[in-house]
Amino acid sequence: MRRLPVLLLVVLGLLTACDPPQTNGVTVNFVGNSTCDTNGQSAYSPSPPNTNTPPVGQPVDEMPHYHVVEGTKITYMHNPPTSGCHYSLGGGAAPLKPGIYPSTNTKLTPEYWVHNLEHGYIVVTFNCPSGCTADLQTLQSWFLTLPPDAGGTVPYAKFIAVPDSAQKEKFDALAWDWFDPVGSTLNLNEIKKFYACHTNQAPEGARTA
Repeated sequence: MRRLPVLLLVVLGLLTACDPPQTNGVTVNFVGNSTCDTNGQSAYSPSPPNTNTPPVGQPVDEMPHYHVVEGTKITYMHNPPTSGCHYSLGGGAAPLKPGIYPSTNTKLTPEYWVHNLEHGYIVVTFNCPSGCTADLQTLQSWFLTLPPDAGGTVPYAKFIAVPDSAQKEKFDALAWDWFDPVGSTLNLNEIKKFYACHTNQAPEGARTA
């Protein structure tokens, strides 16, 4: 019996140890409007981004990705948005620092956190008119267990949870071009699957942010 060269065995071992990005065979449209137009813009490629596992959630048409001045209001074509024009402010303002943001922070409009999606974050949005302190504590406890960014570019997990009073569901999970309507209860297992599937798979996922 012939023995495989040691180098080939090592390569085969690496290939079986790490699942490659999934190419999903789906496409999305590139769309815009008067607040975020497609003139001179093009979609990122691939569109939608690849995934780390078989897809979780549904693909959403992609909007342009250019930066706008703080205070500009964007009419996003999906609610909550999974792409689009956004602020770029630095200092943890846009993109936001990772973590769980309280439901009282109504100033965190999508123009601030869509930049997080562009950098490979997973965003959980929530609409809790009566409050959801226990659910947010559950998310916080899970967030604190997450290892640093799998891309190795930052020493933290790329995850935020922010309030969104305009959405239909109580909880949604978002990645660039991907949406998962989690529903009326906090399904942490579904959020974990979505996070594993989409984290760092975004146009600027390998960048520090």
